[in-house]
Amino acid sequence: MAGVMNRPAALILAATATLSAAGCGGVGGGEDKAGGAGATVVLRLANTNGQLDFTPAVEDFVHRVDERSGGDLRIEAVDDWGDLASDAEQQVVKDVSAGEVDLGWVGTRVLDTMGVRSFQALTAPMLIDSYALEGAVIEDGIPEQMLEGLDDLGVAALGVLPDGLRKPIGVTGPILRRADWHGIAFGTLRSNGQAAAIRALGATPAQVFRTERDERLENGTLQGFEGSIWVHQHNPTLAHLAPYVTSNVTLWPQMDVLLANRASMASLTAEQREWLEKAARDAATGARALADTDAQALGDACMAGTRFANASDADVAALEAAFAPVYAQLRQHAETKAFMERIEALKQSTPREPELAIPSDCTGTAPEQRAGTKGPPSSHLNGTYRYVLTQEDADKVGDRDTGYPAVTTIVLEDGRLEGGCFGADGGTYSVDGDRITFHSIEYGYDTTVTFSRDDQGNLDLTPVPPIDAGDAFNCFYKPWRKID
Repeated sequence: MAGVMNRPAALILAATATLSAAGCGGVGGGEDKAGGAGATVVLRLANTNGQLDFTPAVEDFVHRVDERSGGDLRIEAVDDWGDLASDAEQQVVKDVSAGEVDLGWVGTRVLDTMGVRSFQALTAPMLIDSYALEGAVIEDGIPEQMLEGLDDLGVAALGVLPDGLRKPIGVTGPILRRADWHGIAFGTLRSNGQAAAIRALGATPAQVFRTERDERLENGTLQGFEGSIWVHQHNPTLAHLAPYVTSNVTLWPQMDVLLANRASMASLTAEQREWLEKAARDAATGARALADTDAQALGDACMAGTRFANASDADVAALEAAFAPVYAQLRQHAETKAFMERIEALKQSTPREPELAIPSDCTGTAPEQRAGTKGPPSSHLNGTYRYVLTQEDADKVGDRDTGYPAVTTIVLEDGRLEGGCFGADGGTYSVDGDRITFHSIEYGYDTTVTFSRDDQGNLDLTPVPPIDAGDAFNCFYKPWRKID
């Protein structure tokens, strides 16, 4: 649910004014391409997720641009680009090329569906299997050389950033053996290469994205999907829909390419372009930090109900053997073959990372979903609530935003909610003992809190992990004061 809160009107108006000063395309115009002395230039970045922090390296890039420019160049993420469609990433590429948006990011995996084969080696199954190797591949300059393949798509490229290692995630049990793959429908994002790898294991690839993926997991037409530990932990509903993660099998890494509209880049000054390029290079160095992110996420994921398992050495070897035809096909493309050979050489020289330490109580059978997630609402919570976040509150938690105070109003009535940080369509809630589970209709996320209620009806709410730190602050940092 992170990023779905309603920002204060004053802040929204201020951002709109900044965009207007910068020009319709988000970049400056006139003699001074920065929009005049002291003007802030805003570039809009297409983000297919509901929040930017699902992609830490991209979020880091955005912050680095702001820091390098001293706030003179800002990037504004436009979330849910592509409206959750399965081809959302393809839409990003086309819309960046057409100038509908200044910047965008996509997983390199999708580019082979658009005729670009230069990135295929990055998602060769089980080739890049550690964050250390992912970082070594970036440091060796391999992804940078792959960028030349984007010329035919009419976009400029700023660089390739590291992202999470993608694991098999199962609905009814861990996907460990080759036999576990046989006959199942397995979800992935748009990618010809990944679809071929899934077929090689005897499964049927289902190219689904977010809402459709979750619906199919819930109705039983999808038996597994690929995802990172951190993203799985970051989306609490997945711990109930598909709780079983095979932690020692990396199918491939997600690696993200930053795209730019050529006209937007040409509208910038040389200094502004340098800020973007240096920020992208700096953000590309964060692969090893992602290993710590996974390790930290594991505990919260376990608390939410996720369970972890390791495939045996024999099972891993059997999976690798099954991918032999996929490798043979990839090597028929000379450029891909050369890149794969370089990655294989790096793999031999890069020290292996230690396996994730999985506590014993995070293995075995996943717990059943608490009744509270579907239980009846409690009518004694009906009412209108309000809280105010001040700039002092934001400063205490390290929030980068300004524009406070922010006044938030929430209405609870017989299991329905309006307002707050749950999206324009409102949501639902249910109560089980001292827990409330809120569901956002617009964003499809569930968030559970423990609560206490004083004699005036005010609610003191404490989030149950996992929850994004930004959501915890924007939604539950202050008590909800009952005003009606």
